[in-house]
Amino acid sequence: MTHLTQLIPPTPSSRPRGPQRLALVALAMTTAWWLTACGGGAEADSAALPAVGGTLGSAPVSATTTSPSPAAPSPVTSSSLAPGSTCNLPNFQADLLRQINAARAAGRSCGATAFAATNPLAWNDRLFAAAVGHSSDMARNNYFSHTSLDGRSASSRVTAAGYVWRATGENIAAGQRDVTTVMNGWLASEGHCRNIMNPTYQDVAVACVQQSGSTYGRYWTMVLARP
Repeated sequence: MTHLTQLIPPTPSSRPRGPQRLALVALAMTTAWWLTACGGGAEADSAALPAVGGTLGSAPVSATTTSPSPAAPSPVTSSSLAPGSTCNLPNFQADLLRQINAARAAGRSCGATAFAATNPLAWNDRLFAAAVGHSSDMARNNYFSHTSLDGRSASSRVTAAGYVWRATGENIAAGQRDVTTVMNGWLASEGHCRNIMNPTYQDVAVACVQQSGSTYGRYWTMVLARP
Protein backbone atom coordinates (compact mmCIF):
# COMPACT_ATOMS: atom_id res chain seq x y z
CA MET A 1 0.00 0.00 0.00
CA THR A 2 1.40 3.42 -0.89
CA HIS A 3 0.32 6.51 0.99
CA LEU A 4 0.74 10.09 -0.24
CA THR A 5 -0.24 13.36 1.38
CA GLN A 6 0.05 16.85 -0.02
CA LEU A 7 -1.12 20.21 1.19
CA ILE A 8 -2.01 22.58 -1.63
CA PRO A 9 0.65 25.33 -1.78
CA PRO A 10 -0.61 28.85 -1.08
CA THR A 11 -1.12 31.23 -3.95
CA PRO A 12 1.86 33.44 -4.86
CA SER A 13 0.25 36.43 -3.15
CA SER A 14 -0.21 34.56 0.13
CA ARG A 15 2.91 32.40 0.00
CA PRO A 16 5.31 33.07 2.90
CA ARG A 17 8.68 34.52 2.00
CA GLY A 18 12.23 33.63 2.94
CA PRO A 19 12.99 30.91 5.50
CA GLN A 20 9.34 30.76 6.56
CA ARG A 21 8.39 29.26 3.21
CA LEU A 22 7.88 25.60 3.95
CA ALA A 23 6.22 22.64 2.35
CA LEU A 24 5.25 19.15 3.40
CA VAL A 25 3.76 16.18 1.59
CA ALA A 26 2.78 12.67 2.69
CA LEU A 27 1.65 9.39 1.12
CA ALA A 28 -1.24 8.11 3.29
CA MET A 29 -5.05 8.18 3.20
CA THR A 30 -6.54 11.17 4.99
CA THR A 31 -9.46 13.55 4.78
CA ALA A 32 -8.18 16.32 7.03
CA TRP A 33 -6.52 19.64 6.16
CA TRP A 34 -6.46 20.38 2.39
CA LEU A 35 -4.55 17.25 1.54
CA THR A 36 -4.96 15.38 -1.71
CA ALA A 37 -5.66 11.74 -1.02
CA CYS A 38 -4.44 9.21 -3.56
CA GLY A 39 -5.26 5.53 -3.54
CA GLY A 40 -5.04 3.44 -6.66
CA GLY A 41 -4.72 6.56 -8.74
CA ALA A 42 -7.79 8.36 -7.39
CA GLU A 43 -7.50 11.76 -5.80
CA ALA A 44 -9.73 13.61 -3.34
CA ASP A 45 -9.32 16.98 -1.72
CA SER A 46 -8.86 17.50 2.01
CA ALA A 47 -8.35 20.72 4.05
CA ALA A 48 -5.69 23.28 5.03
CA LEU A 49 -2.70 23.15 7.30
CA PRO A 50 -2.49 25.47 10.30
CA ALA A 51 -0.36 28.51 9.69
CA VAL A 52 3.10 26.96 9.72
CA GLY A 53 4.40 29.05 6.86
CA GLY A 54 4.30 26.26 4.31
CA THR A 55 2.57 23.51 2.40
CA LEU A 56 2.06 19.75 2.42
CA GLY A 57 1.98 17.66 -0.71
CA SER A 58 -0.73 15.34 -2.04
CA ALA A 59 -2.54 13.17 0.48
CA PRO A 60 -1.44 9.66 1.36
CA VAL A 61 -1.75 7.09 -1.36
CA SER A 62 -1.10 3.40 -1.00
CA ALA A 63 0.18 0.72 -3.31
CA THR A 64 0.14 -2.95 -2.49
CA THR A 65 0.97 -6.11 -4.36
CA THR A 66 -1.89 -8.59 -4.69
CA SER A 67 0.27 -11.71 -4.82
CA PRO A 68 3.35 -12.89 -2.94
CA SER A 69 6.59 -11.32 -4.12
CA PRO A 70 10.20 -12.28 -3.43
CA ALA A 71 11.70 -10.69 -0.36
CA ALA A 72 13.66 -7.50 -0.81
CA PRO A 73 17.34 -7.47 0.15
CA SER A 74 17.94 -7.05 3.86
CA PRO A 75 17.94 -3.47 5.12
CA VAL A 76 21.39 -1.91 5.04
CA THR A 77 22.55 0.93 7.23
CA SER A 78 25.03 3.22 5.53
CA SER A 79 28.07 4.31 7.48
CA SER A 80 28.00 7.65 5.65
CA LEU A 81 25.69 9.52 3.32
CA ALA A 82 26.69 12.00 0.64
CA PRO A 83 26.39 15.57 2.00
CA GLY A 84 24.46 16.61 -1.11
CA SER A 85 21.76 14.07 -0.23
CA THR A 86 21.39 15.27 3.35
CA CYS A 87 21.47 19.06 2.95
CA ASN A 88 24.85 18.87 4.74
CA LEU A 89 23.05 18.33 8.04
CA PRO A 90 25.10 16.60 10.78
CA ASN A 91 23.94 13.25 12.18
CA PHE A 92 21.26 13.18 9.48
CA GLN A 93 20.51 9.45 9.40
CA ALA A 94 20.88 8.89 13.15
CA ASP A 95 18.64 11.85 14.02
CA LEU A 96 15.93 10.75 11.60
CA LEU A 97 15.89 7.14 12.79
CA ARG A 98 15.86 8.29 16.41
CA GLN A 99 12.89 10.61 15.92
CA ILE A 100 10.94 8.24 13.65
CA ASN A 101 11.37 5.27 15.96
CA ALA A 102 10.72 7.31 19.09
CA ALA A 103 7.35 8.27 17.66
CA ARG A 104 6.57 4.67 16.71
CA ALA A 105 7.70 3.35 20.11
CA ALA A 106 5.50 5.79 22.02
CA GLY A 107 2.35 5.43 19.93
CA ARG A 108 0.28 8.50 19.06
CA SER A 109 -2.95 9.74 17.54
CA CYS A 110 -2.88 10.87 13.93
CA GLY A 111 -6.05 12.90 13.64
CA ALA A 112 -8.89 10.65 14.76
CA THR A 113 -6.82 7.46 14.42
CA ALA A 114 -4.92 6.15 17.44
CA PHE A 115 -1.80 4.11 16.73
CA ALA A 116 -0.36 1.80 19.37
CA ALA A 117 3.38 1.48 19.84
CA THR A 118 4.84 -0.51 16.98
CA ASN A 119 8.02 -1.92 15.50
CA PRO A 120 11.03 0.29 14.75
CA LEU A 121 11.98 0.96 11.13
CA ALA A 122 15.36 0.10 9.63
CA TRP A 123 17.25 2.31 7.18
CA ASN A 124 17.36 0.87 3.65
CA ASP A 125 19.79 2.01 0.98
CA ARG A 126 17.50 1.20 -1.92
CA LEU A 127 14.77 3.37 -0.44
CA PHE A 128 17.41 6.05 0.11
CA ALA A 129 18.27 5.91 -3.59
CA ALA A 130 14.59 6.42 -4.44
CA ALA A 131 14.33 9.32 -1.97
CA VAL A 132 17.49 11.01 -3.24
CA GLY A 133 16.34 10.68 -6.83
CA HIS A 134 13.00 12.35 -6.16
CA SER A 135 14.35 15.14 -3.94
CA SER A 136 17.06 15.87 -6.51
CA ASP A 137 14.51 15.96 -9.33
CA MET A 138 12.20 18.32 -7.44
CA ALA A 139 15.09 20.58 -6.45
CA ARG A 140 16.70 20.76 -9.90
CA ASN A 141 13.41 21.24 -11.74
CA ASN A 142 11.77 23.44 -9.11
CA TYR A 143 8.50 21.55 -8.57
CA PHE A 144 6.79 19.92 -5.60
CA SER A 145 4.72 16.78 -6.15
CA HIS A 146 4.62 13.04 -5.52
CA THR A 147 4.45 12.57 -9.30
CA SER A 148 7.72 13.03 -11.17
CA LEU A 149 7.72 15.32 -14.19
CA ASP A 150 8.08 12.20 -16.37
CA GLY A 151 4.90 10.79 -14.82
CA ARG A 152 6.45 8.24 -12.45
CA SER A 153 4.68 7.52 -9.17
CA ALA A 154 6.29 7.03 -5.78
CA SER A 155 5.87 3.25 -6.00
CA SER A 156 7.44 3.10 -9.45
CA ARG A 157 10.49 4.96 -8.14
CA VAL A 158 10.83 2.40 -5.34
CA THR A 159 10.64 -0.44 -7.87
CA ALA A 160 13.24 1.27 -10.10
CA ALA A 161 15.59 1.49 -7.10
CA GLY A 162 15.53 -2.30 -6.84
CA TYR A 163 13.31 -2.71 -3.77
CA VAL A 164 10.72 -5.46 -4.20
CA TRP A 165 7.80 -4.24 -2.12
CA ARG A 166 4.44 -5.38 -0.82
CA ALA A 167 3.58 -1.94 0.57
CA THR A 168 5.18 1.46 0.14
CA GLY A 169 4.49 5.05 1.12
CA GLU A 170 6.04 8.48 0.69
CA ASN A 171 6.12 11.79 2.55
CA ILE A 172 7.56 14.90 0.95
CA ALA A 173 8.32 18.32 2.37
CA ALA A 174 10.12 21.48 1.31
CA GLY A 175 11.74 24.44 2.99
CA GLN A 176 12.36 22.99 6.46
CA ARG A 177 15.81 23.81 7.81
CA ASP A 178 16.51 20.64 9.81
CA VAL A 179 15.41 17.14 10.79
CA THR A 180 13.42 18.20 13.86
CA THR A 181 11.47 20.83 11.95
CA VAL A 182 10.48 18.48 9.14
CA MET A 183 9.60 15.66 11.54
CA ASN A 184 7.46 17.97 13.69
CA GLY A 185 5.62 19.08 10.56
CA TRP A 186 5.01 15.54 9.33
CA LEU A 187 3.85 14.31 12.74
CA ALA A 188 1.47 17.27 13.07
CA SER A 189 -0.22 16.33 9.78
CA GLU A 190 -2.73 13.49 9.96
CA GLY A 191 -1.77 11.91 6.66
CA HIS A 192 1.99 12.18 7.09
CA CYS A 193 1.68 10.95 10.66
CA ARG A 194 -0.27 7.89 9.52
CA ASN A 195 2.53 6.98 7.16
CA ILE A 196 5.16 7.28 9.87
CA MET A 197 3.10 5.28 12.39
CA ASN A 198 1.85 2.61 9.96
CA PRO A 199 2.79 -0.78 11.50
CA THR A 200 2.89 -2.34 8.04
CA TYR A 201 6.18 -0.69 7.16
CA GLN A 202 9.56 -2.16 8.05
CA ASP A 203 12.07 0.00 6.18
CA VAL A 204 12.61 3.73 5.68
CA ALA A 205 14.97 6.30 4.22
CA VAL A 206 14.91 10.09 3.94
CA ALA A 207 16.81 12.46 1.66
CA CYS A 208 17.19 16.24 1.63
CA VAL A 209 18.54 18.07 -1.41
CA GLN A 210 19.26 21.78 -1.51
CA GLN A 211 19.07 23.94 -4.64
CA SER A 212 19.75 27.66 -4.64
CA GLY A 213 17.28 29.71 -6.66
CA SER A 214 14.47 27.16 -6.23
CA THR A 215 11.12 28.03 -4.69
CA TYR A 216 11.69 26.24 -1.38
CA GLY A 217 15.46 25.75 -1.24
CA ARG A 218 15.41 22.35 0.45
CA TYR A 219 13.40 19.36 -0.76
CA TRP A 220 12.74 16.40 1.53
CA THR A 221 11.53 12.90 0.61
CA MET A 222 10.74 10.09 3.06
CA VAL A 223 10.13 6.65 1.57
CA LEU A 224 8.68 3.81 3.66
CA ALA A 225 8.13 0.23 2.56
CA ARG A 226 7.63 -3.40 3.43
CA PRO A 227 9.25 -6.17 1.38
